[in-house]
Formats: sequence, structure tokens, C-alpha cells
Amino acid sequence: MLHLGEITVYRLAQRHKIPAVKVGGSWRFSRGVLEQWFLGGGSGAARRILVVDDDPDLRRTLQHVLSLHGESPTLAASVREAQVLLKEAAFDLAFLDIILPDGTGVDVFRALRTANPGALVVLMTGFPDHPAVAEALALGPVMLMRKPFGTREVDDVLRITARQGGPVAVPAARTST
Repeated sequence: MLHLGEITVYRLAQRHKIPAVKVGGSWRFSRGVLEQWFLGGGSGAARRILVVDDDPDLRRTLQHVLSLHGESPTLAASVREAQVLLKEAAFDLAFLDIILPDGTGVDVFRALRTANPGALVVLMTGFPDHPAVAEALALGPVMLMRKPFGTREVDDVLRITARQGGPVAVPAARTST
């Protein structure tokens, strides 16, 4: 479809030059997303999105919703895994769970701010009164999505962050039950 060699396509995906999703150690490509990207003129690099949550179902759901928007998120299940990824690439947007098995989303937030001070951060939590939320808010502007949330809230975040040139404080997203 792209008339490029396989190695070239994988290198472009690694550099976030074409839309792709990394699942485990393999890159996956959606023909529909690639066609949409190509018809749009292959406009620049896709946003680099990091999703950090210890719940595999939530990671898969976010990956699916983001891929429907032509985004290619990178997934992590722990602070340690996210910190390794942050050494490999700078991310423009991060969805961070607050409570993780080996630390808090604040630990990832700090590393993210070091790698890209302009990155947008979305905290995800079922415990908005947790002390780590206040600690994260002290690090800079964030959005807050209260768990459980639906695709509409993710769509809202993508719409809002697409207009932002840098971090901005946004009221917490309301959840539907």
C-alpha cells in the first residue's frame, strides 16, 4: 500500500512518522487508519501518546479508542516500564493511572516533565482524593479523568488536547455511570 520496504515501514512506525500501534514487541497497522492518514496528506508525525495503567483491560480499551482516532499509543503497565519508555522517546500526551503496583503516576509525571516539559498529562483515578493526585497537581496543569470512564470522555480529552499547544488546566472530566 505504501510502496515501501518492510524495514522502512517499521522504522517509520518507531519514529512515529506513520500511524501504528505497538502491541507487546510487535507493530500493528490498520489499513483503514493508514488510508485515512494517507488521504489526509500524511500530515506530519502523529502525536506520541503514552498510556500507563496496571489494568490490561483499560490499556486495551484506551489503545482501541485512540487507534480509532488515528493515534498510536505506547502502553506501559508500571512506573518502571514507563520510565524505560520515556528514555527511548518523548511523548506529547500521557494518560497516567495514579495508583500503580510499583509507585504512583506522579513518578511517571516527573520523568515525563523532564523528557518533555510541554507534554499534556491526563491523570486517571478512581480515587480523586488520594494524596498522589494533589502531589501531581502541584507539578503542573493536568486533566483528571475519574474511573470508570467511557469513550466519550476519551474523545473529549483528544478534542481538547488537539487544540492545546502546551499544558493547560482543564476541569476534571465528569463520568457517566
